[in-house]
Amino acid sequence: MPPTLSPADGTESEAIATYRAMWADAEAAARTADPKHPRLDNHAEQKALWLLQYMMEHARKAGVTIEGTVVVDPMVVKSGKDKVELRDCIDGSKWVQVKPGGSSGGSSDGLSGGRRRAEARVVRAAADKWKVSDLYLEDVGTCIK
Repeated sequence: MPPTLSPADGTESEAIATYRAMWADAEAAARTADPKHPRLDNHAEQKALWLLQYMMEHARKAGVTIEGTVVVDPMVVKSGKDKVELRDCIDGSKWVQVKPGGSSGGSSDGLSGGRRRAEARVVRAAADKWKVSDLYLEDVGTCIK
């Protein structure tokens, strides 16, 4: 018999799925370094959205795009009915800046270069939709897995 999920388990699962989807949206926007990419606000709002837009704007001004994937493995640190707090050790080593013509763009203020600690707050927003409202990224080397 499959396990049944309590309301907290469903909330946590939805929050983690939203967080993962936010990073997929960021990857899509990063391929063109577009801070106004239509997917950026699908799963992010407030401070989290601002940070993602800032990362895209920074890459655009540097004349690079970002390709590849961000590896995430979030864990729940606090959970409530309408808010879940997550902690993660993001691996950005496969999410790299690329200059026009395909050469590597080197290091950045984005996620390139390794593992970093991340904290996120995911909230139940309008129309019962979950969104990441806060996102904090520490420096490369702040988490080891």
